Amino acid sequence: MPAETRRPSLRVTSIIFMGTGTSGCIPNVPCITSDNPKCKVCKYSLTAEGAKNRRRNTSLLVCVSHPDGRQRNILIDCGKTFYEAAVDVFVKHNIKTIDAVILTHGHADAMMGLDSLRQWTALQKTPLPIFCDNDTLRTIACAFPYLVDTDKATGSGYVPQLEFHTIDEPYAAFECMGIMFQPLRVEHGTHSDGCPYYCNGFRFGNVSYISDCSRIPDSTRPLIEGTELLILDALTWAPYSSHFGYYQALDEVRFFRPSRTLLTDFSHRMSHAEMEQKAEQLLADEGLVVDPSFDGLKVDL
Repeated sequence: MPAETRRPSLRVTSIIFMGTGTSGCIPNVPCITSDNPKCKVCKYSLTAEGAKNRRRNTSLLVCVSHPDGRQRNILIDCGKTFYEAAVDVFVKHNIKTIDAVILTHGHADAMMGLDSLRQWTALQKTPLPIFCDNDTLRTIACAFPYLVDTDKATGSGYVPQLEFHTIDEPYAAFECMGIMFQPLRVEHGTHSDGCPYYCNGFRFGNVSYISDCSRIPDSTRPLIEGTELLILDALTWAPYSSHFGYYQALDEVRFFRPSRTLLTDFSHRMSHAEMEQKAEQLLADEGLVVDPSFDGLKVDL
């Protein structure tokens, strides 16, 4: 089991789903501009009834209560749709600051919005802590060299002031805004040579967040045990090379038996209404609470 994950005077009060979709987002534009009858989710996502199927890049906001009265906000992943998500979620929930960012891995849908943080560091006038592993930092340095080394900036505009903190050991817990985060190292597909590509989930308190996962190694499982709220990848109905399919995710739910599971990171094959129907059946048949998340969902803890 992980070490104590919060201080008495600090606690995570809520989480907000900034996005629950794939890198390409939902709707898939070719689906809504063609007469493709195979996709029933994308066009439906543009209607009022199907709005919960409209999905940005998967991301989570962790809101922390602080003794000084000011809420601290920790963003897990800052992908391509961060700006659009902030316009929606931050205004709706009166979020005024970003106090830290934690990155799960170095894919575009997890880190390509980092440049948009310039507005926040200019406003807050202090460097913004970014926590990630060394592989992710190397990817950022290639994509945004001026974010890692400001001497490489071209001088054409303000550069976000980011302060990078590396997770040097795969299972080394770290403190962020007074809350302990336990990395949950999982496989997210493989490299071209067949070796696993690793991604970090994170456990904070009794919440385990695993957004991009095709396999949970045995060494990670003890760190998840006892989780009350499990947030888990479920890309498609069928198994997929770099993500859990829906039924693979259910196998993990049956293994860990959390009080509640929220699924995330959906492709356009996944209908919110259909997942809700399956959730009702799972509750009736097995007593499992397995609900689909959606963009903007706030969960009070």
